[in-house]
Order: sequence, then structure tokens, then C-alpha cells
Amino acid sequence: MARKPAAGTRDRIINVAASLFYRSGVRAVGMNEIIDEAGCGKSLLYGHFPSKTELVAEYLQVTRRARDESAQRAMHDAGDDPAAALVALTAEVARKAREPGFRGCAFRNYLAEFPNGDDAPGQIASGYLRDTRSQVDGLVKRLGVAEPRILADRIWLIIEGIYGGGARPGAGRLGPSAVSLVEELINDATGSGRRSLTS
Repeated sequence: MARKPAAGTRDRIINVAASLFYRSGVRAVGMNEIIDEAGCGKSLLYGHFPSKTELVAEYLQVTRRARDESAQRAMHDAGDDPAAALVALTAEVARKAREPGFRGCAFRNYLAEFPNGDDAPGQIASGYLRDTRSQVDGLVKRLGVAEPRILADRIWLIIEGIYGGGARPGAGRLGPSAVSLVEELINDATGSGRRSLTS
């Protein structure tokens, strides 16, 4: 009789793989390393994930769900105010960048390793970036500013900068500066004056 997998084995494999992929990069991590770290047999791992591609895709799906939930929590207090929501989104990315072990954005990291992005993980990563950019575009559009595309590009560039520079030593101070810069850009574009959008 085949041995029944222990409860939670699949989640343990995903958690171990996610930690390794994020810390070291997808290319650098082999399935044998995941097997060793997860403490599971080869047949058990491949029973859940027949290929590394499928495991990477699940890692990115799980990461996306966590990022989407985190962004929604961050924007909750903004209510129906698109300006406050944009600042909250930026602040949430800045908070993420201050967490121990921060190594940038998992989706951007994957696409840097695999620029073609034509496999299942690449589609998940590209989809996340497309959807989050659309979210910024939609919020900026609701502001009713004269040049929404320019403002959205600038806010997106700030978010990209947090992800790109947040893992470097001494980068912790970038977050507050990024948030205040987004506030200034929104205030300038809307003619709101120098008011805090987070209070």
C-alpha cells in the first residue's frame, strides 16, 4: 500500500521552495536542494509538482495572492480617495522593502532571470506587473489631473525604484522619501497644496 503523504506536505514544499527561490534565484535552486530542505522524498515532491516549472509557477501564484492581500489591506483606510490609495500603495511597498531578507520583487526578479517570460511562471510574473500598473493608472485617472499618464509613469518609477534599491545597505531611508515624493507629485498635479495624504 502506498504511503499517504503527511498533512501539510504540499504547503511545506511550497514554503521551502519559495524561500529558496526568493533568496537565491530560481536558476540557482535545484529540485534536490528543495527535497533536502523540505525533508521529503523525490517521489513525494514530484507527485505534487511534476516539474520545476510547475513549482515555480505555484510559488509565484502564492506570492501574488499574498501581495494582493497586503496591498488591499494597505488601501483599506484610504476608502474612496484615490490620492490616499496611491500613497498607501507606495507606503506598503516601502514597508515591504524594510523587512529582513528583502531581495526585491519576486516577479521582477523572475523576469530578470528569464526575460522571455513565455512560460507559465513568466506569464504570472508579467500579469502581476501588468495588473499592478493598471491599478496605479486607474487610481491616477480618478484624480482628474491634466496629464494622468505622466503622473502614473512617475509614481510607477518611484515604486520601481523602491523595489530596485530597497535591498541595498542603507536603503531603509528611501521608503519615507518615496512616500513623500508621491505625495508631492499628487499635490502638484491636483493643485492641493502641501497636505499630507496619509494623516
